[in-house]
Amino acid sequence: MGRGWVVLGLVLVALLGSATAAAAESTQTVAVVVDDGDLLVSVDRAPMALPAAEFVGAWYATTGTLPGLTVVDTRAGNPGWSAAGQFADDSGGTPLSWSPAVVGQSPVQVLTPGSATIGMRGSRVLAVADPSAGRGTAHLTAGFRLLVARPTGYTATLTLTVI
Repeated sequence: MGRGWVVLGLVLVALLGSATAAAAESTQTVAVVVDDGDLLVSVDRAPMALPAAEFVGAWYATTGTLPGLTVVDTRAGNPGWSAAGQFADDSGGTPLSWSPAVVGQSPVQVLTPGSATIGMRGSRVLAVADPSAGRGTAHLTAGFRLLVARPTGYTATLTLTVI
């Protein structure tokens, strides 16, 4: 006898619960504004003058520091980012070597500078911001050594990309 009352009681609760839920159902519209943020990059605009090239064996060499690169990440979701450089010239060789450095960063960022590279070909990492720890402002640079066949009249392009 006790078992029948429990089953009947559960059926009544289930039926009453459904009726109460149906009667209380309503629609409400909620507007939410999500700020996506930005990934911004800037390069110091100070003119860059290379020191005079000195003859070292079969090449002329000059050294220096790249202008500062600033990366500001305010994106929602904090996906992290990667900054890289690609060197191109008409020499056909690998005349650029660099040593990436993080000059400054926001306290919440976790940044890893790229590896020093001798004879740069293709794209090389300048720095990487870890996912979930890239939001903020980072200041990057790299020391470099450039080998050229002649001391004057040389042109090259270093393309910096942040994604």
